[in-house]
Amino acid sequence: QFLLGESDVGQNRAEASQRVLAELNPHVVVAAHTGELSEAFLASFQVVVLTESPLEEQLRIGDFCHARGICFIVADAKGLAGQLFCDFGECFVVDDPAEGDPVRAAVQHISQGNPGVVTYMGAEDSRGHLFCDGDLVTFSGVEGMTELNGREPVPVHVLDAFRLEIGDTSSFSPYRCGGLVSQVRLPQVHSYEPLRRALAEPQIQVASPEDLPRSRSLHAAFQALHAFRGEQGRLPRPRAPVDAERVLELARSLVAQEGPLDEDVVRAFASVSAGDLCPMAAVIGALAAQEVLK
Repeated sequence: QFLLGESDVGQNRAEASQRVLAELNPHVVVAAHTGELSEAFLASFQVVVLTESPLEEQLRIGDFCHARGICFIVADAKGLAGQLFCDFGECFVVDDPAEGDPVRAAVQHISQGNPGVVTYMGAEDSRGHLFCDGDLVTFSGVEGMTELNGREPVPVHVLDAFRLEIGDTSSFSPYRCGGLVSQVRLPQVHSYEPLRRALAEPQIQVASPEDLPRSRSLHAAFQALHAFRGEQGRLPRPRAPVDAERVLELARSLVAQEGPLDEDVVRAFASVSAGDLCPMAAVIGALAAQEVLK
């Protein structure tokens, strides 16, 4: 939608888009592939992203990518709804699991005791606690209680906005002055489910329980849309009650054991699912691109 014009009507969309995409950054190689998405072709990639792909193809390629350790993403926009699925494998390492820079603070005092208590100076514009219970910290530049300098990260317990407990310091030298206490973020390993398993056992996260029926209904509606397209060879016609009711029937059969559907949400989704809206494509595409960069 963003790359094509009237002169491209009748041409292969991948080939027509490739010419414009290649001009955006001459340092990035952009190639168009119009053949089959075979396993031999897919095996050379680190990340595979599918869009406007039939569910059968998503499942086939998702199984292959999961088995080969290839990151797999599905991104789709249908009318006013969007879908994004990510499978980064069973051992995906997140080097920096939090946003922003790690916290650092100037040490004012460290007591000798079990546990030892660190008093630190907060930044002038800081609000609330700089550290959280369970954070790992290291010390540097401490004079007197030099045993802390260069030690392995230790967990903290927050007492208030300016004090932390750090464990047994009773055998350490008395603190004199100086030093920094720095938050340490260790890499985290995450395990992702393949698409086939995620569809069968969806883990739907919502901000409040009231949002769960809507999210569950949209999840079922996307699967029902695939079933409708396989059955009819097309998407539901805009504002066609007969097509919307058929999508609803298919959605009901998919979630019979998972609770009631929000039928109005499914009907509204089906009624506009044939539409392509640039703002929706931009949002879902941006989210997918961010996941690719991970």
